[in-house]
Amino acid sequence: MSVTLILPLSAPLGVGRIVAVDEESRAVRIRDLTTGVVYRVPGSVLPELGALPWRGRVEACSVLATEEGVVTELVLDAVPGGAVDLRGAAVALEGAEEAAAAAKAQAAIWGGTDRPPQEEQPRFW
Repeated sequence: MSVTLILPLSAPLGVGRIVAVDEESRAVRIRDLTTGVVYRVPGSVLPELGALPWRGRVEACSVLATEEGVVTELVLDAVPGGAVDLRGAAVALEGAEEAAAAAKAQAAIWGGTDRPPQEEQPRFW
C-alpha cells in the first residue's frame, strides 16, 4: 500500500530508506531509522494516515521550492503494524553463513592446521 505525503518542509529522504511514522504531542513524527533524523509536522497539515504507528520504505522523494516555501512529496510503501519485510535479510544471512563455512574450510586446508608446529631451536648466548 503506497502512501503519498506532502510535507511543508524540506525532508530529503533517500529511496529505499526505512522510516517510522508515529504521533507525538499532536504532531506526526517521521523518523529515518538509518540516520535517526526526525521530522515533525503538525497533524492538521497531513491527510488522515490511519492507525499509527507504522513503518514504510521510501519509494520516491521530491523536494520542491515554491513561492510559499519548500514542499516535500514523499511516497512510502507503508507496512502496517511496524513490520518490515525481512526476507531479503534472511537470504543474505544464509549466504553469509555459507561463505563463512567455505572460508573456514579453506583456512583449514591452507592454514597449516594439519601440521604439527616446528620445535624451536635452543638458543645459546
